[in-house]
Amino acid sequence: MKKLKIIVCIAVLLLCSAAQAQQPKIDVHVHAMLPNDNGPLPLFACVPVLPNLPAPTTASEWPQQFMRALKNPACDDPIPIPETPEALMQATISELEANNAVGILSGPPDRVNLWKAAAPDRFIKSLQLNILRDPYSAEDARAYFADGGFLVLGEVTNQYIGIGPDDPRMMPYWAMAEEMSIPVQIHMGSGPPGAGALVPDFLVAAGNPLLLEPVLAEHPNLRISIMHMAEGFNDELIMMLWTYPQLYVDIGGIMWGKGTEYFYDQLEDFVNAGFANRLMFGADAMTWPGLITRSLEIMENADFLSEAQKQDIYFNNAVRFFGLDSEEMERRALGKKP
Repeated sequence: MKKLKIIVCIAVLLLCSAAQAQQPKIDVHVHAMLPNDNGPLPLFACVPVLPNLPAPTTASEWPQQFMRALKNPACDDPIPIPETPEALMQATISELEANNAVGILSGPPDRVNLWKAAAPDRFIKSLQLNILRDPYSAEDARAYFADGGFLVLGEVTNQYIGIGPDDPRMMPYWAMAEEMSIPVQIHMGSGPPGAGALVPDFLVAAGNPLLLEPVLAEHPNLRISIMHMAEGFNDELIMMLWTYPQLYVDIGGIMWGKGTEYFYDQLEDFVNAGFANRLMFGADAMTWPGLITRSLEIMENADFLSEAQKQDIYFNNAVRFFGLDSEEMERRALGKKP
């Protein structure tokens, strides 16, 4: 009888594992980058990042310390960056395929189109926006959404240049997105460790989700995904989610950036508040495609999440927020033919 119970338990675990392997997923935070976009190679990522970094000395020396840490990782299983643009693209595609995932892909439009052409079913195109870097006005951007095949506006990275979402220069983009029913993804919360020394124009205050209130007052039908959980502003974000039903949350980057238990505490706050149906999985793997699998492993070990909540976070919430066809996304995620 004891052996029979053991066999049954093993069978149940295998069935659960097989079922999980077949769950469709949408990674809402994928970047079409070049290998050296984070610095000269080789560079490695440890998981979690912060506990494997040295203690800073002065701000002026932090960029050099940070790069040395990425070149000489302190962990036993660092994740490398593929060495060529083609290898980085293919590794990202392979990671998505292995995890039954479709990616919302952001980056320079030409590169996004290149990646999309390489794996049409694996990507949904998103138009990146930094208003001091990207050469398209709100009116110019219309063409990308009208006939260029782009479905999302984001990642909006104005926090890195100290510009909040309520800045008057952003109002034409919000108006365009609302008019065309284009969902928006905006960076809010933390940047890389030591962002103030690495990116001197970065402002923590520009990532406060309360800055979205005047935007939503002017554009009540604008759908916004707040990326990185607006980490550091949990209370503010929970109040904004309670108040504005058009807001969703992308949890990308926090699971591997800081301590795992810290991430679980942050995530559980939103789940306990009742917002498991507004959270979306994003790895934010950048130039380290292996972070996709590592991020999902961390999610799978979040024992406070039910299987239904995990599937909402992995898939259902993104289908709802982005206005996607569930059956088509499941087919594409699982690699099935039409």
